[in-house]
Amino acid sequence: MLRHPNKLQLSCIILVLTLLLSACGQGKQTSSPSTEGNSALQTETSTDTALESATRVYKDALGREVTIPAHPQRVLTTQYLPEMLAAGLKPAGAASHLLNNYVSIQDQLEGIEDIGVSNKLNLEKALELQPDLIIAAEWNEDQLEQLSKIAPTVVVQWEGADAFQHFKSVADVIGRSEQAQEWIQAFNQKSEEARTKLSSFVSPDETFGVVVIGGFEKGQLRVYGNANVGYTLYDALKFNMTDTVKEEWAKGNHELGINISLEKLPEYASADRLFVVRFDNDPDFLKEVDDSQLWHSLPAVKNNKVYVVDESLWFSYDVMSLSAQLDDAVQLLTK
Repeated sequence: MLRHPNKLQLSCIILVLTLLLSACGQGKQTSSPSTEGNSALQTETSTDTALESATRVYKDALGREVTIPAHPQRVLTTQYLPEMLAAGLKPAGAASHLLNNYVSIQDQLEGIEDIGVSNKLNLEKALELQPDLIIAAEWNEDQLEQLSKIAPTVVVQWEGADAFQHFKSVADVIGRSEQAQEWIQAFNQKSEEARTKLSSFVSPDETFGVVVIGGFEKGQLRVYGNANVGYTLYDALKFNMTDTVKEEWAKGNHELGINISLEKLPEYASADRLFVVRFDNDPDFLKEVDDSQLWHSLPAVKNNKVYVVDESLWFSYDVMSLSAQLDDAVQLLTK
């Protein structure tokens, strides 16, 4: 004979069921954030992967259309190490001369592998580094086929472009044009602050000259306008050239400076202040200039306003070196 539960038993059963349902509901709510977190993590990972795998077609200096990563991570370069560092991307490897000759970036080279001489790269080393992009210059044209088998390879033109054009071109290749523009704005602000500081030390009517003794050939003597070693003085700091140098420079075709003879020094180096680069490839000629009456008759020499600068810094034509040159010029002119 079946017995029906009394009221007390029914109340107990209902209470137990209520507690069980409540516990189940709480269990579902507790697990929800974890599920949402996993979903967010998966979405973030998918986004990062998509960014890394995204590509675009880039037309390089030789007119080649190359499919390259939109956001490269492991880049090799034969020429543009300072530009990459300024844009905020450290390359995986760089040509030997880039790791040895640039004073302004010596504290930023850790972790960058040497891939050999610029125009004859160590292809085995390049392959070992597993790059996703190689940035070359026009003198690497003979190696492009081999390099392109290792990773997408583009050529950025060196000849005929100034330091800021190099910088913008490289930043474009590596997808960092915005960072490059920010760097340039900061450099312009730094230049303006330097000009303001130096206005207390340099008269507005003073003239500046750049003299390079030695270099590519024996007995070589050059002066410069507002390119290469002269950029910082004439463009960043906006100092005055002498009329003679300005007129000759305006004729163009002086990327390697204006070659002059020792006899022309009084004409081309008559500035109130001289920045001088001395190369040691021809010590006899250096001594000849030092001992020359023509040299000692120059206004800057007579007035002790000659500044001998580090050739490794001042003969490097890239944005990182230009920034360091600005610091050096301020230090020299405020002593």
